[in-house]
Amino acid sequence: MSATIYLVRHGEVEHHRDDVGITERGHAQARAAADVILGRIAKGDAVFVFHAPVKRVSETAADIHQQLAARFAVPPIQSDVSLCNVRFMAQVNGKDQIEEPSLLYKSLVGDSAYIESLSPARADFYRNFWTTDDPMGYWLTHAHQSDGGAETPETVLKRLLTRTKEIFAAHANAATRSHWIMVTHSGALRVFLRYAFGADLGEPDFCGVVTLEPSAQPDRVTLSYQNKTVEVEV
Repeated sequence: MSATIYLVRHGEVEHHRDDVGITERGHAQARAAADVILGRIAKGDAVFVFHAPVKRVSETAADIHQQLAARFAVPPIQSDVSLCNVRFMAQVNGKDQIEEPSLLYKSLVGDSAYIESLSPARADFYRNFWTTDDPMGYWLTHAHQSDGGAETPETVLKRLLTRTKEIFAAHANAATRSHWIMVTHSGALRVFLRYAFGADLGEPDFCGVVTLEPSAQPDRVTLSYQNKTVEVEV
C-alpha cells in the first residue's frame, strides 16, 4: 500500500509577533480541514498527525487530531522540526539562537540597540521583513541579502523534501495505507509550492491543504493544491 501526505497551514492568528495561539475562527478552520481529510481515510488505514513546534501550529494539529480520532485510531500528535518555518538567527540574552520569526520579534524589533549592532544588510532585512505587507514573500526573494540572518528558501525546502521522501520510501510497501497530516507554516508551504509550480503562488489560506500522493514515475509524487495538480521530484 502507499502513503498520502497532507501539508496543512496552521489556523488563523491575530498576529505573528509572539508565540500566539489560533483564533476561534482558526479552530473552526482546523476542524474543516480535518473534515476534508476524513473523506479520504478508509477503515483500517493508519493515520498520523505531526506539527511544527510553535503554539499556533500545535493547536491546529490538536484540533485536527481530535476530529480524526473521533472516528479512527490515531496516535498522539508529535512535534516535527522538519515542519519548521524559516528560522532567523539572533542573539538573545547574550546567546546565539535560531528561531521561528515570531519568537524573535521582540528581540529583533523591540531592541533598537541590538539592531544597530548588526551588519547593515542584516538589519535592513529584519526591518523590511517586519514592515512589508508580505513578510514571507519578502523572505522568498530577499533571504540571500540577509547576511546570514535567515535560513534560505533552499534550506527550508530541503528540510521538507527530505522528510516527505523518508515517509514515502518507508511506506511504499506497507501492508496498510497511511495518511500523514503535517501541520506547518506559510513559509514552508510557499517555498514547496514555488518549487512544484515554478512560481510563488502567494500566501496559502489558513488551514489550506497541499496533498502529496505517490506517482507512477520513480522519485516523483503527485501534488494537488487548489484544483491544480503537478508531478514533483522528491
